[in-house]
Amino acid sequence: MAALPENLTHLDPQTRLLARSILFLFGSFLSVENRLALTTTPSPVIYAFNHNNYWETLLVGSYLVTNRTGEKLAFIADWMFGRLPLFRWLLKRIDPIYTYRKTARFAVLDKYRQKIDAQAVCQACLERLHHGQSLGVFPEGARNNNPYQLKRGRKGVGEIALRSGVPVLPMGIDFPQRIRKGRIPWFSPIILRIGLPLSFPEECAASQAINRDTSLSPLERQRLQVFLSARLTHRIMLELARLSGKEYPFSAPRISSQAKSYLEKTTGRGVLL
Repeated sequence: MAALPENLTHLDPQTRLLARSILFLFGSFLSVENRLALTTTPSPVIYAFNHNNYWETLLVGSYLVTNRTGEKLAFIADWMFGRLPLFRWLLKRIDPIYTYRKTARFAVLDKYRQKIDAQAVCQACLERLHHGQSLGVFPEGARNNNPYQLKRGRKGVGEIALRSGVPVLPMGIDFPQRIRKGRIPWFSPIILRIGLPLSFPEECAASQAINRDTSLSPLERQRLQVFLSARLTHRIMLELARLSGKEYPFSAPRISSQAKSYLEKTTGRGVLL
């Protein structure tokens, strides 16, 4: 059962009341494994979750913002929910960074969709991390009601980790009833399994070397950076699969033999490949 923390002075009164109320009413539905990693991992950090339904977002989000005492935290969220009155009020509590990749589920809202590309969203995330604010990210990019497999992870989480050098704390969300029912239940007990922080010093060093290398063309540089981002995302998703009890049925990213030789030469060893 998720306990109610005492000191929540880092939260504004409305968020404090909402989080306390949710945990008071539904905290018995949440069991947390490896709580120590949550309190001992230094800030800022990128929290990476698998995503099943809205219920988990509410309960796990409340647990997270109340148990990382004193930490500022922002979640990456779909822009459409920022246009719906109740969701907008709820999202305001987690200081969201909106993504605009998808069209609105309700066509009438599409006129509010801004033309902000993925790089601008990535830059906003990097700025938050630079100022000491942690991020909450769902690398699957959307709710996944498959009870057995994760969706393919999006490279954005790998790019943010690569460019910031900030560790990623994977947090697997599991529903004990999903196997028996053969589906993701919309309202049931949840297990939150917190992993160990993932750091990527070799990949970050290689990324910096690539940016300094004036012999590379812009296209070559982009391809190498995309590979490194995809590699980080793959490692994060494998850990989320282990923690959530689901399978990640996607192979590791591949690169050309020429790019492979370059990375081996850049790092002085083959640890990246």
